[in-house]
Amino acid sequence: MVLSTGLPPLVVLAGGLGLRMGKYTGKLAKALLPVGGEPFLVTVLRGYRAAGITEAVLCSGHRAEQLQDAIGDGSALGLRVTHSVEPEPLGPIGALRHARPVLPGSYLLTYCDVVPTIDVRAFAAAARSSGRPMVMAVGRAPAPAEANVLLDGARVTAYAKDPPPPGAVACDRGLLAMERDLLTRHPGTTESVFYGSLARRGELGAFWTDAPAADIGTAHRYERHLRTGEK
Repeated sequence: MVLSTGLPPLVVLAGGLGLRMGKYTGKLAKALLPVGGEPFLVTVLRGYRAAGITEAVLCSGHRAEQLQDAIGDGSALGLRVTHSVEPEPLGPIGALRHARPVLPGSYLLTYCDVVPTIDVRAFAAAARSSGRPMVMAVGRAPAPAEANVLLDGARVTAYAKDPPPPGAVACDRGLLAMERDLLTRHPGTTESVFYGSLARRGELGAFWTDAPAADIGTAHRYERHLRTGEK
């Protein structure tokens, strides 16, 4: 992994339609749902800024103008933010390919509905020394249906959803480190195809974490996080 000695820029995927959020995203982008008195994406970016991140790219699409209005150039959060807006739904990996002209050579990748609970500096250091062009934070799956990765030590050997790889008990945790040129070397617009290709070719490393998993990706999880701060 070609990462600088400091923390690399952060890329946030925030272009989803929020179809699993029910009434909560009737007029509001999922990334901007309120948590703790401010838009969730602001909380996420504050967390990464506190960890030492200074630059970010927001990949948006649906209701992108709301994210642009809320985040702007990031200066209010101590960040330099670049916006990449997909012209139509392209899938998460398709959104990264669309953003490729503004992506750095290597970066951290997360999602707009994932609570940042992982030690970013430890993760970046592990990715830097991994010898692989992509590293995924993984942990024990909260439920068997959520398992999606098969591991061999510090390597992901298989990645799949619906169904998961046979024998899988771990899942990805929504934080990755990757090199930009992977977008031209591997197929797919979804994680299953893209990450699956990397795993088969031995290019996907694993960083095990016991940090609590938390996200607001569904209405149920959002409501639970508002109540308890848990997944």
